[in-house]
Amino acid sequence: MRFFAIAAVLLASFSTAAAAQSKPEPEGKYDVQKCTPRVVSHSQQRRPGIRIRKGEKYTGFSPIVAFEILESGEVANALLKRSSGIASMDNYALTWVQETNYSKRPGCGIVETQSDVTIEWR
Repeated sequence: MRFFAIAAVLLASFSTAAAAQSKPEPEGKYDVQKCTPRVVSHSQQRRPGIRIRKGEKYTGFSPIVAFEILESGEVANALLKRSSGIASMDNYALTWVQETNYSKRPGCGIVETQSDVTIEWR
C-alpha cells in the first residue's frame, strides 16, 4: 500500500515538471512600467452645446467609446460602443477620445480598451 502512495506522488511530480518544461517561454519580458499607457496631452475642447433633437431620448447612460492605443501613443479605430441616445453627446465623447495622446511605448504592442465618457452639466 505504501509503495502505491509513493509511486503516485512521484508520478504527479514528474508530470508537473514535464508540463512546466513544455510550456513555451516568452521571447521578451513584458515591462509593466514601460508599457502602461499614460495620457500625455489632450486638446482642450470648449464645452459642447448639447442639443436634444426631435426624436432623441436620453437613455440615462453615458456614452462608451472603444478604441486602440498604438505604440506611437495615437488613438486609432475609435467607435461608439454604447450610445447615450443624444447624437451631439455621443459625437463629443467620440471626438474627446480621438484627440487624446498617450505616451510612446515602442515594442509594447497595441492596447485595446474602452472609456466611459462622463459629461458634467454645469
